[in-house]
Amino acid sequence: MIYMENIFVCLAAPLLIAAFLVKGETRRFIGFFILGLTACLLSAYINSYIAAAVAENGKASLTMAQTLVQLTPVCEEAMKALPVLLFAAILTPKRESIVAVAFAVGLGFGTFENCCYLMQYGVMDLPFVLIRGFSAGVMHTICAAIIGNGLALIHGRGSLSAPATFALLCASSTFHGIYNLLVASQGAWRTAGYLLPLIAAAALLVWRKHPKAIA
Repeated sequence: MIYMENIFVCLAAPLLIAAFLVKGETRRFIGFFILGLTACLLSAYINSYIAAAVAENGKASLTMAQTLVQLTPVCEEAMKALPVLLFAAILTPKRESIVAVAFAVGLGFGTFENCCYLMQYGVMDLPFVLIRGFSAGVMHTICAAIIGNGLALIHGRGSLSAPATFALLCASSTFHGIYNLLVASQGAWRTAGYLLPLIAAAALLVWRKHPKAIA
């Protein structure tokens, strides 16, 4: 059994102190990184609550596929998107700032989840640690990047903002769900799941450096 709250305090405390010692974009990045940690912790609470409520009311537990596709991706992507949406809606920042904030939230989320996962399953197997870091950690960052880059493109578009935001949430949740299903499989499918975030990260890098390269 692990105590996620203790891990959260251990990670967030030095970051919180650092946020008071720096200014500008560095402080904002640290602040939203902490919000990413918080979103991960709250997602774990919400996922557990929903799963327990379904089991209590329906007298049947969610299947693994339902949890991997219908519950976890939707909840986690909504929690990651919330601070980015509030930032974009309240402060009306520059588009590049929205992207930076989204990356910070995604990195915080992925970092906290990896720490909890490794505390639960151990850190003795280096290949496993590397796979975890370069798959799940990158996946959360890519999903946040989908939200951030999408919101940056639609920022200030008025009536298009609401349906476009919903579409972005669907896209990030779908990507997350596909990853979950692949890594829960065996053989080549699992390998494909591990590689999926890295391929998406490479495509995102090409797009950000050469926006017309991927149309």
